[in-house]
Amino acid sequence: MSSQNTNSELFAEFIGTFLLILIGNGAVAVSVWTGAYDLSMVALMWGLAVTFGFYACAAISGAHINPAVTIAMAVFSEFEWKKVMPYIGAQIAGAFVASMCIHVAFRGVIAHFEKINDIVRGQPGSQLSAMVYTTFAPNPAIVGTDAEAFSQVSHVTWFASEVIITAVLLFVIFYLIDNFNREAPQSNLVGFFIGLLVAALVAYEAPISMAALNPARDLGPRIWAYLTGWGSIAFPGPRAGFWIPSVSTIIGGVLGGAVYNFAYKKVFQNLEVEELVEV
Repeated sequence: MSSQNTNSELFAEFIGTFLLILIGNGAVAVSVWTGAYDLSMVALMWGLAVTFGFYACAAISGAHINPAVTIAMAVFSEFEWKKVMPYIGAQIAGAFVASMCIHVAFRGVIAHFEKINDIVRGQPGSQLSAMVYTTFAPNPAIVGTDAEAFSQVSHVTWFASEVIITAVLLFVIFYLIDNFNREAPQSNLVGFFIGLLVAALVAYEAPISMAALNPARDLGPRIWAYLTGWGSIAFPGPRAGFWIPSVSTIIGGVLGGAVYNFAYKKVFQNLEVEELVEV
């Protein structure tokens, strides 16, 4: 593939991830900093974010917009390994720039929110304002930011929960795009159904760890938060768990891909064989 085509794919991944984070984290901004949205609305907006990001780049790059998807596609499909790191770089960059745009728009709102809640950016408890950009466990706005809140979600629970929901995400993606699955939606509807799934997963898991599901969704905005005053709240995080959203989601993506490709996919293949025999 020519370098021009590769650059087009990377630009598409950048734009798709930019839209994902601008709309998704933008909804979190409205919810946390203004109180105008509840969890159901945030989940819906994340679903729309995935859908719009998908359709922006699916025809060009395959619409990974998520390093966990990129790695799983390299492991279980014909996606070239040499593209993995460039794709991930484009995704993280898109998430970072989207975070910058959110910050520009809400700069005054953030300052007011921190003032009325006695939040000192970069100090313990300021994950309540930083959570618009990156993820924490438990969810600071729902469970809290003190030791009692931390005791409700251990590091093991945090890690395992992200593994599970990302495994579900990749498992579903694989069966939605599998040609053997004749009852799957047509290709132009795949993005819509993936968006619905993400909305459901966010609504379910958000209180535990804010449903990262995507290393770029966490890491790009986390870098922005670090650079704009949250410091150690971003890296290494109030519980030194900055690495969990990235590592757990990659493992979860590979796990979900493995379950589908090594176990469940045979169901569709066997059905295909049975139909041919009957004919």
